[in-house]
Amino acid sequence: MHVFDAKAQLIATAEDSTVASTNINTLDATPSIEDVPPIQSPPKAESTEIPIDSAENTASVASSTIQQPSFLDDATKKSKSNSKKTVNKSRSWLWTSGSVIMVLIAGMQSVYFLRNEIAIYYPNIKPFLVQSCKQLSCDINLPKQIESITIDDSDMQEDASHPGLIHFSSSLINSSNHVLAYPNLELSLTDVNDTPVLRRIFDPNEYLPPGKNIADGIQAGEETRIKLAITTSGMAVSGYRVFVTY
Repeated sequence: MHVFDAKAQLIATAEDSTVASTNINTLDATPSIEDVPPIQSPPKAESTEIPIDSAENTASVASSTIQQPSFLDDATKKSKSNSKKTVNKSRSWLWTSGSVIMVLIAGMQSVYFLRNEIAIYYPNIKPFLVQSCKQLSCDINLPKQIESITIDDSDMQEDASHPGLIHFSSSLINSSNHVLAYPNLELSLTDVNDTPVLRRIFDPNEYLPPGKNIADGIQAGEETRIKLAITTSGMAVSGYRVFVTY
């Protein structure tokens, strides 16, 4: 794969000098490889590539022209980071504040609508609820569970000294495990055919003994005695029916 001198590689032999001489003469007549004009490679196209050094210089010049100082980059990055942190903190604070406000509103609504039950199970809080209701124009009412009020030991007797006067007595028992509001008492007087001829509803102020605080309600397991004096207005009665209602 390279040009060499063929003559310099020839070796004459003693055995056949004639052949060697002929060969030499023949080779002399043959043009040497050196005499053959070398094959010229086609001219290369002019390269438009920029020398590496020039490219690097150009790039460095361009970068130095565009690139800003490093302290400005740091300041920009810090400013963006601080802005993001400020936005995230603001959003977090807003979410936290909104959640706290919603919890407080829900708690106040629950207290308002369940104030009667709270006053029952937490009697120590009742005075505060009463004061709050005065500001909100609401009331603290005792629960009304008519199924937990039992009527027991009822009796009705005519007054021998006063014709037309009847004495009615009974007992109210709270069978629940918490205080209840006093119910109303419905009393019906019947004739011999068990047909109601007289009916009246008595509220707690009428059938409770004097000095009884109605607002305290009937306590759990408490038995309250009832005594009423009733006039029949001259109508003959032979029986009665008694109910409790709210």
